[in-house]
Amino acid sequence: MEKTDHNTYIVAGYEFETESDGNEAAREEQNILHLKSKIDFKNTEAMKKLYQRLVEKQVFSTPVGLQFLAEFRDYLIGEAGVNEEEVPPVKVEHKKGMSRLQKEQMEYLQTDNERMANQRKYYFIAIGALIAVIVVMLAIAALNPNVGYINTENKILNRYAEWEERLTERERKLNEREAAIMNSSEQDSSSDTDAPEE
Repeated sequence: MEKTDHNTYIVAGYEFETESDGNEAAREEQNILHLKSKIDFKNTEAMKKLYQRLVEKQVFSTPVGLQFLAEFRDYLIGEAGVNEEEVPPVKVEHKKGMSRLQKEQMEYLQTDNERMANQRKYYFIAIGALIAVIVVMLAIAALNPNVGYINTENKILNRYAEWEERLTERERKLNEREAAIMNSSEQDSSSDTDAPEE
């Protein structure tokens, strides 16, 4: 297995995004080499049974193993003369999960969400302090015949409302971004399932 500069892993001409996927492909590549050394190409019936067992037990799941199975099937049908109905097609399991790019976007959103949560705490503290100031000012205004503080109180209330609007707008944008990424993840997963095997 070869690691690239982009933190991906290459096995048998396939590029894998994670080390675990690369290791799995490398393990399958070793198993394929071992199988090829043991296959008796003169015994068509044994080869057919081996192929059927490999497909039935879903021994291979990476592109490396699936390519081997496809080539093995083509050999049985073409070279060994086995009837196509006797060799089942290669089963491909849909892998659930997110791609590396989607994971990075999700991590970014989680970090951004944590930052917003911290900002929200500060806003609530500031809002609480402002409410306390307003209550004190109202008490002073109620007890003091001088009404000169009313303009100041209105300014503080306006600023409080503006902060609350900004906080609500930021929360709405964050929710939209999360929904867009989830939709993108679902579309990528469904398009991966519908993509034809090459």
